[in-house]
Amino acid sequence: MTEKSNKKWIAIVLIALCVLAVPVGLVIKSGKTDSDSSESSGGGLMKLKDRIEVITINGMIVDKEEEGLLSISRSPYSAVKKLKKILKNDKVKGVIIRINSPGGTVGTSQEICQAVSQVAAEKPVVTSMGDICASGGYYVACATNKIIANPGTLTGSIGVIFNMMNVKGLADKIGIEPKVIKSGPYKDIASMFRPMTEEERKILQALIDDSYDQFVTAVSQGRKMKVEDVKKLADGRIYSGRQALKIGLVDKLGSYNDALDELQTMCRAKYNLKKDLPVNDDTPSNIFEALLDTSSDASNFPLNLLNLLNGRSQASLESSVGEKMLPLHMQSKYAGQPLWMMAQ
Repeated sequence: MTEKSNKKWIAIVLIALCVLAVPVGLVIKSGKTDSDSSESSGGGLMKLKDRIEVITINGMIVDKEEEGLLSISRSPYSAVKKLKKILKNDKVKGVIIRINSPGGTVGTSQEICQAVSQVAAEKPVVTSMGDICASGGYYVACATNKIIANPGTLTGSIGVIFNMMNVKGLADKIGIEPKVIKSGPYKDIASMFRPMTEEERKILQALIDDSYDQFVTAVSQGRKMKVEDVKKLADGRIYSGRQALKIGLVDKLGSYNDALDELQTMCRAKYNLKKDLPVNDDTPSNIFEALLDTSSDASNFPLNLLNLLNGRSQASLESSVGEKMLPLHMQSKYAGQPLWMMAQ
């Protein structure tokens, strides 16, 4: 198919989706149950009210947003954008962050942690831990004003790890001889085709130690604990929610509803309220809903869709096929970025 034909089909799809978006979106909105509307009633009118916002962080915490043609991104990194909007919105009086994550990369965990800290300095923010909130997940949680965990939640795992492997023996057996041209002696410091030197090990250990120190400092500041006390707990081990409560990593045991009740209490005290605030946890799950959401980027829908059709779909293809076939440190798209250094 020629490029001209491709553009023609893109235009047809764009027009068709724009035409269908509003009626389909109305059907989606009208199909919500009474229990759903009790907390997020009013649709767009909710955005005009004083309220509590809910942010969900699920899965690995990495700087990568994945979205389909008819879906809105709900990746952990998208929380940064939401938090920035919340910080500027006087109508949002409090935030509950529901975390169900085993961890992620150091840099992205830090970026979300910083965004949470900025909001928590102005408004009450409470973490509700799900099945697991460990490593990078806890990095984010420790920045909130209070942490509520289920008794069986897996949390902790405070530390940093740098994963590598060495396949020199296998390469020698099958006759693979790598040829490396580099600008400096340490450019291939994590090469899997040769043994690591002692000097390289020292360099990498110093990197890990520095990242670990940053993690411990964040926990110390967020939990108001001495650095020495945090280090006694931060040896990489995981804790149950009940164990974490005993050592001061969480504030209370309870469910999402318990965390919400705690946040409502904090908001009533801070703003001298006589009743609970409405809760907006009705995040758009697809383009049709986003078009009806006055707080979303629906006004940019045609442009975003064109970008998606022209470029993002190709990027998604490269992501799902190319990147997963190579070790992370060999992916040219992320050359120089130690994605295998995880806060876990």
